[in-house]
Amino acid sequence: MSDKKFTVHVAYEKGHKQQLMAREDIVEMVSTNENTWVFVDSQMVSVEELETIELNDATEIRINPGMVGGAETFTVLVASKAGDEAMLMTKQEISDKLTSNNANWLFVDGQMVDAASIANIDLDQDNVLRLVPSIVGGAEKFTVQITDSTGHTVCEMTKEEITTSAKEANNWVFVDGQMVAASAIADTDLSQATEIRMTRPLVGGL
Repeated sequence: MSDKKFTVHVAYEKGHKQQLMAREDIVEMVSTNENTWVFVDSQMVSVEELETIELNDATEIRINPGMVGGAETFTVLVASKAGDEAMLMTKQEISDKLTSNNANWLFVDGQMVDAASIANIDLDQDNVLRLVPSIVGGAEKFTVQITDSTGHTVCEMTKEEITTSAKEANNWVFVDGQMVAASAIADTDLSQATEIRMTRPLVGGL
């Protein structure tokens, strides 16, 4: 095999790091670690395919441990003031994070998902999961009606939380019937609003 080295994103239980690895190093890691998966440009590749597949044009090579203690793990980007940190978490761990702190939000490919729904969602390694803690510490909260395909719910949210949801999930925000862009929410006076509503965009013209 060639000695050429490639940048590989290797996931661990407490995050991930980039490593320079030759093809034979990648093959060895995947072969010697049970239930370890390798993805080349988001396409899962077997050990046999790794021997011959063209890697020179690959934009991303990623190695993920598929199972930990019998449960599948997923890479979750956990947001904080310092930036996003990648962590490996099972569905149960994600659910625990959400239920232990109702202020945490989970976005799957930009769609907000609650703790009750996470167990029934079909996740795969290509999904982008992001866990966003809400802002706490005395920030003023507003009553928001959130509408989705199952109906609507009412919750208390700060301006920061409304803005984050609008940006992350591409939701539309209406203040007293007037659509407000996510970038304009911070400068909008919500204290006098009689109704704040958040809804998913229409799909297919319906």
